Amino acid sequence: MIKTVILGIVQGVTEFLPVSSSGHLAILEKLFGIREPVTLAVFLHFGTLVAILVYFRKPLIELVSGVFKGERESLSYLIKIVIGSVPIVVFAILFESWVTSTFTNMKLVAILLGITGTVVLLTGITRKKQQQIGLMSAILIGIGQMFAILPGISRSGMTISAGIFCGVEPERAFRFSFLLSIPAVLGANIFELKNVHNLNDFPELLVGMVFSFVSGLVALKILRSTVYRRFYLFGPYCLIVSIVLLFVLR
Repeated sequence: MIKTVILGIVQGVTEFLPVSSSGHLAILEKLFGIREPVTLAVFLHFGTLVAILVYFRKPLIELVSGVFKGERESLSYLIKIVIGSVPIVVFAILFESWVTSTFTNMKLVAILLGITGTVVLLTGITRKKQQQIGLMSAILIGIGQMFAILPGISRSGMTISAGIFCGVEPERAFRFSFLLSIPAVLGANIFELKNVHNLNDFPELLVGMVFSFVSGLVALKILRSTVYRRFYLFGPYCLIVSIVLLFVLR
C-alpha cells in the first residue's frame, strides 16, 4: 500500500510539473526497485486524467457548449486541438516498439531529462508575448507533445515551452497544453486496457488513483502559479537530475 501511495504521488506531481513523469518512474524502477504494475499504471493515469477534467471543467464546458452552438471561436479551438493531436498519434503508431525499448535505457532517460531541462530553462530568456493560439503554434505545441512519449521528455515542459517560444501568452499556452493532453491521455489509457487482467487489489488500485488525482490537482495549481515568471526554474532541477543520473550510471 505504501508503494502504491508513493507511485500515486509521484505520478500526479511529475505528470503535470515539467519534470517528466515517465523519466522519474524509470528512475524509481531502476535505482530503487519500485516498479509500477501495468494495471496500477492505468489507474494512476486515469486519476491524473480526472484531475485535468476537474481543474479545466469551466473551459471544457465552454468549449463543448460553444461547439454544439456552432460558435466559430469554439470550433476553431477544437480544430486546433485535433490538429495538435496528430503528431503524437502518428509517432506512437510508427515507433511504438522502439519507444517501449527506451524505457530501460537509463543513459538515454538522463540525456532526455537534460534536454527537457534545457528547453524549459530557455523560456526564462524568452520575451513573453500575448498572442493567442494559432494554427502554426498548435502544430508546434503538438510536436512538443509528440516527443513527450519518450521517457525523460516532459509533456507539459515541451508543450508550454513551445507555446511560449511561439509568442503565445503563457496562460493560454498552459490551458491549451492540458486540453490538448486529454485525447492523448485518454487514448493511451484505452490502449493499455488490453493489458489489465487482475483487479483483485481493487481497493489498493483505488487508493493509488485517489492520490494521483489529488497530487495532480496540487501540481496543476503550482504550475499555473509559476507559468508567468518562474516556469524556467524547473529547468535547473531537470538538469541536476540528469547530471546526477549520468554520474551514477557511468
